Amino acid sequence: MKVDITERAQEELAKVIKEKDNGKPLRIYIAAFGWGGPSFGLALDEQKEGDAKAEVGDFTFLLEEDLVDNFGAFTIDYSDNWLRKGFSVIPDRGGSTC
Repeated sequence: MKVDITERAQEELAKVIKEKDNGKPLRIYIAAFGWGGPSFGLALDEQKEGDAKAEVGDFTFLLEEDLVDNFGAFTIDYSDNWLRKGFSVIPDRGGSTC
């Protein structure tokens, strides 16, 4: 499993993790289904059987193996402008962002 993370997203994730201070990895998951396909989210979670794991810098990401098979790699980005504020989870193939 490959996860890319922009510099801005790394800065913002570091703030969130420091605030929560629980040492849990970040799970990439399907948050909703829509006309454009699934939307993805991030959550602090525990590793479960059947999870793929990726270490990126100071972060650990988890994802169910079947999602890796269906969507490939993911990119995590962060936006803070008048249109949007928050993280985007962008699959390499298929699906939409969230």
